[in-house]
Amino acid sequence: MEALEPLQLTLEETNVITDIFSQAITGELIGMSNFASLADTIDDPYEKMEAVEHANSERNHAEGFMHYAKKNGLKTNINLNSIYWGNVRKQFLSYAHKKNFIACLIIQEVMLESFAVAMYTDVAHALGGKAGDLFLRIAEEEKEHLEHSSDILRAALERNPEAFVNKFEEIHFNCMTILSEFTATTDLRGHCGVCNGDCMKGSLHHIGLDIETLRGNALALYAQSLDDIGIPGEKSIVWIARLPA
Repeated sequence: MEALEPLQLTLEETNVITDIFSQAITGELIGMSNFASLADTIDDPYEKMEAVEHANSERNHAEGFMHYAKKNGLKTNINLNSIYWGNVRKQFLSYAHKKNFIACLIIQEVMLESFAVAMYTDVAHALGGKAGDLFLRIAEEEKEHLEHSSDILRAALERNPEAFVNKFEEIHFNCMTILSEFTATTDLRGHCGVCNGDCMKGSLHHIGLDIETLRGNALALYAQSLDDIGIPGEKSIVWIARLPA
């Protein structure tokens, strides 16, 4: 698909692209809020400043998506309290309130960023043009956040492997269950509260995408991220297989 200009798009294409931008903006603002909350769990001044820097990066991503949408007449819907995004935020805050830095890092920089990097890349290739360039650029920046967490989490695993794996499993089912329900073929908790009208999953084919591929690539990157951290494969493959589909 070439550069996105409203007059060159069908109504179906415009609607699904609007929903994609709505989800991306909402997700980036959730990420911004999470990184800001993460800073409160950190004592080290340099790591604290890095969390704030990452929060600002997510803000810039949201602004980039919002600017593109406004310029191209896409009437996006931003809902931070929507059923899926809102519940992910609640899960994050439940650990942030306990000042559990590692748990917060796992949710934001492993789980959410795995989905962002994979899905933004797929969307970029489908859209092409300036929109594709925007999604690719942001995917590359999100990849840096994903890579940033690996060394920290690997060190935490080495200090106490059994406790770390057990905690990771708890967080996996608390948070990844929500993301998996969100990306299932149908919304298992009902309408997401972000899409305009019906769920966009049934309309992705208008721009050459499908939810099964988007979800599969996101989970594959997540599995790779767990391997990079050092989570035993015999554990991670069972965790992922048990997620709602």
